Amino acid sequence: LFEHGLQEEDLFLYGGSNMDIGAVRDAIDTNATIQVSSVHSVAESLICFLDSLPEPVIPYDHFPQCLEHCNNFTNSRAILRSMDRSHRNVFKYVCAFLRELLAHSATNRSDKAKKLSQIFGKVLLKPRLPETGGKNTLKKRSLFVYQFITND
Repeated sequence: LFEHGLQEEDLFLYGGSNMDIGAVRDAIDTNATIQVSSVHSVAESLICFLDSLPEPVIPYDHFPQCLEHCNNFTNSRAILRSMDRSHRNVFKYVCAFLRELLAHSATNRSDKAKKLSQIFGKVLLKPRLPETGGKNTLKKRSLFVYQFITND
């Protein structure tokens, strides 16, 4: 994605083909070279992978605090620091990639930080049980991620 996706218009905003997504999964499983017709398929594969993790990138135990502090970047960073290193590093890496993607918005038209934070908020932060908060909870998940992709 870093090599071929930064210049791609609207990355993560369009889905890939099911056949390509399967090819990405197979290539990763077999340590083969990924060969697909569209980088959008690789982007969607990343979303599918993050969504399928048994424990989200932001662990279930941190979910309530993330929602509570979704408008306070200082507190949100403190929550991130309290996570184990592997979860924290994956979150930071994904956000760094999204910041880089947004930095190339002159060529890729991905100046949609809010839309990207909505997409990634759904897969990086998930409640242990099905949500009851509806749109308000989705908005808070998005705001939490938005803080990290729009700030260093």
